[in-house]
Amino acid sequence: MNLKLLLASTLLFSLLVKAQNLNDEKLMGEWKAVSVNIPNSDEVPQKDALKMVEDAFLNSQFNFKGNKVFRIKFGKLADDRMKELFFLENQNWLIKNDQILIGTENDGFSSMHIVFQENNGKTYFILPMIRLEMLKLSDDVPSQPKAIKTKSTEISERVDYSKVDLVNKEIDKSQIVEFNEIGNPPLASDCKSKWDVEKRKECTNKFIQQHVMRKFNTDLAAEVGLTGKIKIMIEFIIDKNGKAINITANGGPEIMNQNAIEVIGLLPDFRPGTRDGKPINVSYKMPLTFQIVD
Repeated sequence: MNLKLLLASTLLFSLLVKAQNLNDEKLMGEWKAVSVNIPNSDEVPQKDALKMVEDAFLNSQFNFKGNKVFRIKFGKLADDRMKELFFLENQNWLIKNDQILIGTENDGFSSMHIVFQENNGKTYFILPMIRLEMLKLSDDVPSQPKAIKTKSTEISERVDYSKVDLVNKEIDKSQIVEFNEIGNPPLASDCKSKWDVEKRKECTNKFIQQHVMRKFNTDLAAEVGLTGKIKIMIEFIIDKNGKAINITANGGPEIMNQNAIEVIGLLPDFRPGTRDGKPINVSYKMPLTFQIVD
């Protein structure tokens, strides 16, 4: 079975369709996203994450240059962390197996896969978690290809699962508060304590999402033998020391559940959440959704 898998963000679901009649000359040029659609958005509890995606991609401009260089200009309201999450700017592009691949040759064009679709006179770019209606602003012509070197080693890194540290502790439920309810949440390394509560939570959420997107082994899809939607629910506790412990993952094939646990086990320590000035255990839950097709 020839499987294709798109890993959506850890919060969102991808819409998967076939590319249609696409070639280099048709794609080359500058495109503008005139509308943004997020499938199954009602299932996403973190509405701030949806808003961040919408702000980034509405009115964004995709430029597929004739020299095989891809550039993107996000919308005016885009958060800088979206740019860090997607790694799209100043990379190469190519069309392969009915998809637009963005990245570099060294990283296997893994930065983004886009499906091109035309329907009722409109053109759409299907990204791993959103559907963009696109308007072509200008054309470009083929020229001498320019190879972009990999700038981020994190995208192509080999994950060393031997470093996974899985810890399980007995913790009284009265000593645990949910992430969405805590007033002073755990913070990832780049998150600032001076920010307001919602921005701090958003920052930690995005850090965890980015970590999972980079380290989850998507090749496991070939071993699953299933098609359709797979949803893994991940739960863990960020304890009083800021460490991810008591990690569970359920809902998907066991091999993928276990990899999700291992990926969370590789999270670096956080600054722990606090209540009344004292460190407290914080429970964190997130869905990880895939769409697998023949």
